Amino acid sequence: MGKLNYTKTLRELGIAYLGNHSQSMKMKLSTANGTITYSLYLAPWNLSGYQVCPGGQYCHKFCLNGSGHNKAEILANGVELSKINMGRVKRTKLFYENKPLFMQLLIHEINKAQRYAQKHNMEFSVRLNCTSDLSPKAFVYEGKNILEIFPNVQFYDYTKVYNRIELLKEYSNYHLTFSYDGHNFDKCKEFLSNGGNVAVVFANQEMIPMRFAGYPVCDGNLWDMRYLDPKQHVVALHYHTTAANYDRNGNYIEPDDDFVISDENELVEWYAD
Repeated sequence: MGKLNYTKTLRELGIAYLGNHSQSMKMKLSTANGTITYSLYLAPWNLSGYQVCPGGQYCHKFCLNGSGHNKAEILANGVELSKINMGRVKRTKLFYENKPLFMQLLIHEINKAQRYAQKHNMEFSVRLNCTSDLSPKAFVYEGKNILEIFPNVQFYDYTKVYNRIELLKEYSNYHLTFSYDGHNFDKCKEFLSNGGNVAVVFANQEMIPMRFAGYPVCDGNLWDMRYLDPKQHVVALHYHTTAANYDRNGNYIEPDDDFVISDENELVEWYAD
């Protein structure tokens, strides 16, 4: 491929960018704590016609794709006509249908974000799966995957695909946090026993437990840099409402999925008063 004309290419594709930094509140908290994180938001589950969340059968209904600014978009215009979703669908289709161009844009943006971090004396990291769960080996250009293209950059993801743990043996610049979905607790325990961390969503918005299923808990709401968490911990995340939590009349629908842990769950151990 010839030299990339970044601005012209985006205009022709009808998108403003592939990814960016400081897009979400969690990323802004990371920035406030000294780290710029380039983050990529694709269309989750099979919204684009392509399946990007192979382990998302139990959590896709209340996916965080429908939170934040996109919650208002979806409630006002519907899932398919949300401008945010439409942009994410375009990016996802580009990934599958013209990967060389997608990767050129991605590499350009990561380089740009890294220079920005260096200019401001900030640490730098990359999260490619903010609303997807793809292997970094799928992000390949000219025979190298993204972890090989940027060997000195810290990449990290949450995943529900257990065998991704093998990537940690191969790439020192990659960090994974396994995600509890209400049905995969055996795999969670296995991941923890192998030195990893497991993210668990709790309904309580004010406190985090001391222990969950006997494992120590750390607060995952302070920032998104999961590679800084203490090892072999449950990472507590607060539940954030999404567009799926509201019916057509605006009435709140309590999530009935097991991946959101209630205060009364028998596996939860709270700090003593």
